[in-house]
Amino acid sequence: MAIKTIDLRKLKGVSPNIYEACLLIAARARQINSKRIEERKEKEMADNVRDYFDENDLYDHELIKELKFEKEINPTVIAQDEFFEGKIKAIYPKESNEIK
Repeated sequence: MAIKTIDLRKLKGVSPNIYEACLLIAARARQINSKRIEERKEKEMADNVRDYFDENDLYDHELIKELKFEKEINPTVIAQDEFFEGKIKAIYPKESNEIK
């Protein structure tokens, strides 16, 4: 699925700082992508241990993985949806007035 373009006015309606909103969406997208990569690595390790393929089967296996990958929703799209639903928010550290 392709990445959706967003109107900056819509983004500004949710967050007063457009750059911060973009950083939040990008950080969440990276988090989603890294989780997917870890899950794929774990699954591939389990598949490699379970069975071995000859050259023809390996090609078919790689093709099937490519087709499955294309059907997945882009992590950036998921992150954008989460941001607009209010699931992603910036957390600021509390300022202390104490001088150390």
